[in-house]
Amino acid sequence: MNNPQLPERRASDVLYDEIAASRNSIRRGNIAAIKEVCDLMEKDGVQIAAAEVVRRCGSNGPAYSTVSNTGSKLGEYIKLRITEQASRVKGVSKSGSLADTVIDPVLQAQIRDKESVARWLQKGNDALRTLFKTLRPGVDIDGAIANATKRGQPFLLASPVDSEAHADKHVAGALLKLMDHLVDGRQYTFIKGRLTINKKVVLDSAEVTAYRRGTGLTEADWQQRYEPEGASNGKR
Repeated sequence: MNNPQLPERRASDVLYDEIAASRNSIRRGNIAAIKEVCDLMEKDGVQIAAAEVVRRCGSNGPAYSTVSNTGSKLGEYIKLRITEQASRVKGVSKSGSLADTVIDPVLQAQIRDKESVARWLQKGNDALRTLFKTLRPGVDIDGAIANATKRGQPFLLASPVDSEAHADKHVAGALLKLMDHLVDGRQYTFIKGRLTINKKVVLDSAEVTAYRRGTGLTEADWQQRYEPEGASNGKR
C-alpha cells in the first residue's frame, strides 16, 4: 500500500542518489553542496541557474567548468532542478528575463544561466571600475575602453603621455638645472652610465636611471643631452 506521507520522488532525486553513491568523495561532496544550494534557492523563490549555484557553493562545490562540461552528471542534476522548478513553481520572479519570451523550457534554462553569468561578471566589472577610479593617479577606465573600441587597438591602462614623463615639472626643472651645472660647470662626467668626478663614482647606473626618470626625460633625450658621444667614453 502506498504511503501518502512519502515525499514525491523527482527525476533529480534519482540522479542525486546515483551521484551520491559514487566512490569519488569529491563528487559526493560536490553533489551534496549543489543540492543544498538548489533547495535553498527553490525555497527562497530564487531562479536556479548553474552559474549562481556554483557561486553560492563557493569552495564547497565544483568549478563552473565542471558543471558546464558536456556529459557532466553534476550539470545534468542542475538542469533537472531548473526544469522542475520551472514546472512546479510558477511564482518565481523573472525580473524581465529574456527567457520569459521563450517557450522551450530547455532554452529558457540556458538563457537564464547565461544571464546569471552576465550578472556575476557585471558585479566584478563594477568592482574593478571602482578600484581603478580610486587609484592615485586615477585611471580613466571608461576613456581607455572607448579609445580601444574606436581605434581597434589593444586595451591598455596607460597614460596618454610617455609613462616615464611623469615628474612634477618644478622638480624636473630643478633636477635638470643641477645636472647641467654639474656637467657643464663642475666637470662631472658619465662613464658607462654612471656619474663620476675625477673617475670616482658619485651615482651608479641605477641611481642615474632613477634621477633621469625624476627629470621626466626619456633615455634617448637624456643621452642626447648628457652623453651624446656614448656612455662608454666618459664624455658629454
